[in-house]
This record gives sequence, structure tokens and C-alpha cells, in this order.
Amino acid sequence: MPKISDDIIRAVTDAAKIEDVVCDFVTLRKAGVNMTGICPFHDDQHDGNFIVRPSSISEKNHGNTYRCFVCDAKGGPVQFLMNAEHMSFPDAIRYLGKKYCIEVDNVPLNWTPPPPRPTPPPLPPLEIPREWVGRTMKLAPMATFTTWYYSLPWSIPQTSRMARTLWEYCVGGWKDGRVVFWQIDADGVPRAAKLMAFYGPGHLKYGHRNKEQHPGWIYNQDGCRQRLNPDAHTILKPLFGSHLLKRYPKAVVNVVESEKTAIIMANYYGSLDTQLWLACGGLKFLQLESMQPLIDQGRKVWLWPDKDGIDKWQEVADKLGSPNVQVYTKFFDTCWIPEDGDKADAADITIRIMGDPTFTPRKIEAEGQQGETDPKATAVSDHGSTLHPKPEDMTDTEWFDHLEIMKTIGNYEVAHMNDDPFLDAEEMTDPELHRRREILRQRYNFNKSNRTKGQTPCEVEVPTTDIEGVKSVGEVLQDHPLITQLLQRNE
Repeated sequence: MPKISDDIIRAVTDAAKIEDVVCDFVTLRKAGVNMTGICPFHDDQHDGNFIVRPSSISEKNHGNTYRCFVCDAKGGPVQFLMNAEHMSFPDAIRYLGKKYCIEVDNVPLNWTPPPPRPTPPPLPPLEIPREWVGRTMKLAPMATFTTWYYSLPWSIPQTSRMARTLWEYCVGGWKDGRVVFWQIDADGVPRAAKLMAFYGPGHLKYGHRNKEQHPGWIYNQDGCRQRLNPDAHTILKPLFGSHLLKRYPKAVVNVVESEKTAIIMANYYGSLDTQLWLACGGLKFLQLESMQPLIDQGRKVWLWPDKDGIDKWQEVADKLGSPNVQVYTKFFDTCWIPEDGDKADAADITIRIMGDPTFTPRKIEAEGQQGETDPKATAVSDHGSTLHPKPEDMTDTEWFDHLEIMKTIGNYEVAHMNDDPFLDAEEMTDPELHRRREILRQRYNFNKSNRTKGQTPCEVEVPTTDIEGVKSVGEVLQDHPLITQLLQRNE
């Protein structure tokens, strides 16, 4: 067939309306000024991820386009036919010409496009070697975020678990001072890692993300891209902290927006066995695909939005359609003050409370009774603030007993751990191996810290199996009486 002229292509694209084209293949419904439906570009099970902006919307506001907020498919009418129906560009123009009665290269209006090309098989998911996690964690003290994190006014119990919190969440560092937030799925497989720059000491925004540097992904870094070949894989982005779900199966899950907030809140409250903190990394990543493991497990999930994002998070919670997933706003009702600003999140308010021991949360109405505090909005941190939701599987008596213990001994980890775990790639993602080594550490009474007087936490090297003066696990096993008995039996 002859080449289609530019004038014909322009006439066809000007006449094409995205809502008419998509409706030929996808069932759409009105959603305000937009239209929504099931995304045809991935295995979508939720009506709401795929958005069509009709042609009536101005081009400046991205009218006459479509977009999926899960797989990031987007484009106009021609791109939709090429991507969804696998048509070539000329065939897409001919299809639209027939639809809008525009003659294209002398092809009759009753022309039928050829059958679509077969859909290519799905790409395998990207798996990042586990040892990469350990290597970046050794560089965590170099990250500007870590320096700021250690500078916060933590209480004594909170200070004692700072290094452990970073270890449990697999927080690493990069050679240029950026922090590495690993995204490891519930099965312990590293899927992605976000690299973020924070303002350093002396800057007015010390501890805030440097928005002049867009967050990078580890699979796009020099040297890493060639080894991982992300273009040949499907990129999965689980919630930050998902690898802890199996380690703490009974914990209530709190989902915040930023990884920084998850770290601050986890270290502030400490008891991950009852309250686990995950981060979605942005509202656009809070989708059914990332929340499905939590919904399938029947976990109680509280969504903690920023102050100005409550309505948007409520819309997402409604779309998820699970009674166990709810938006938690009592924290702002009791603790937010105008000085925090409309864009404040839970970490911003918590840090202010840490520096103000005289702060007392406001009383709110609960169950129609004036002057009482909602029991779901109360929990005592090491600072004594009443801020945290009570686990639903605990009675009031059990909860208050738990709080009294928390105030006495700090938290579960501080009470039962004799030392920070060894930095080992297998142990990081294998809870059973971690449990066995914890027993050895407790029984063998390792040195609790290699920190000397006058050193800041960031100046201390992260514990590893080859630190001078600390026995390796292999050396412990050779001398341990239980292991010796087992070896003698086998002989």
C-alpha cells in the first residue's frame, strides 16, 4: 500500500477521540470529568487504576489521553491501538479512518484491519542478588540521612535500638552519600532499591529530601544496569518493609507515604511485634497490587496519610474495598498544631513531640462522649505520648499491661537482645536463620557494642562477621557444647 500522507494522518488524529476508541475494547464508567475501567495492559483486577481523560479536556490538562497508574501505560488513540491491539501505525490510522469516515490511501471504508499480532510473553520479575543488600548496608553510616537520624532527640530506649531499626529495614548507603531504601518482598527477595539524597548538616532543610535530585533506582545506576538488565525483566516494587511481614505475623500494619517516616515511627514506638510500619513511597504506588499480600493475609492495616492527603487516601482505601484497610486520622486530631503546616506527616509531628516533653495530646470525642480519648488512638511510646492505635486482638487490660511493661523495659527487642545481629545477606532475609543465630548470641553473650566513649553512632563501623575481637558464627559453632554433642553423635 502507498505511504499515508501527513495531511491524512493529521486529519485522522484530530478527529479521533480517546473515549470512543477505548470503549471499543474496554468497558468504561464515568468518574468525575474522567472515565475509568480495567487496564488492558496488565492483569488488572481493580476498576480505578486505568484512567481515560476525554477529548473535552484541554490538551494542557492531558485531555484525549489514557494512563494506567499501575503499569504506567499511557498515550493517545493511536498509541492505544498500537499497544493494546498490537496494530502497526498504518493499520491504526486506517482503523481510525474507517471509524471516523476518513478515506486513507484509497482503502475502502469497509476495510477490516488484520488480526492483532500475538501478545509477547510476560517478562520474568527482576531479582537483585541478596549480597547487594549487605554491601550497601555497610555504607549506611556514610548516608546523610543516617547522620540526621542519629542526631534526633531520642529517649534512652529509643537510642539503644537505632542501629537495629536501620538493620531490620535494610537501610543502606551509596558512595555519594545517598541513602538506599531496599524494597524486598514478603518472600525475602530484593526487587528494587530507591536511592534518595537528603540535605546535610548546616543546611536550613537538614534532614529533608533534596528535591533537586530526583530519586534514583539501583537498577539504573552505572554498572548495575548492565548486570541486572532491567529492560528484560518486570520491575516489581513492593512496599518498603514488606520483608518484615513474616517475621512479625501478628503485628498491625501501618502504611505511611515516605520511607523516612516509616523508619522514624518504627524506632519511636519500637514494638514491631505489635505495630509494623511500611511505606508505599508515594500515593501512586498505593495500589491493589502492592496491598494484595496484606489483604490476602487478613492483616489489619491502618493508612497514615499526610495532613493534606487525607481525602485522597480515603479514596484509595475505598477503591481497595477491604474492611481491614482503613485511614487513620486520629493522630492529626490529637497531635497536629498549625505550626506543623498543612503538608506535615506523622514523622514531622513526632519529631516535634520528641523535642517537646511537655506536649500533651488533645482530648477528642469518642463514641459520642465528650472529653474522652478514642482507645484506638492511644498508645504510649518511650516518651510517654498517647499516639498509637491499639491492636484489635488485645483487650484493654492486656493493652495497658503491655504499655506498663513497655515503659519499664523499653521494647521487646531491647529486653531480649544481647547484641546487634551480624550483617549477613542470608540472615537479613531468612527469619529462621536469624532466630537460630539470636539464640546463639544470647547464650554465648557477645559484646554488646564496639562503641567507644566520644564516638558518635555514625563513626562506628556497622557490625560484621569479620570485626576484630568478635567471634564469627563458625568459630562459635566449633566450641558450643550443643553443637559438639551433635557432632559426636553423628560420628
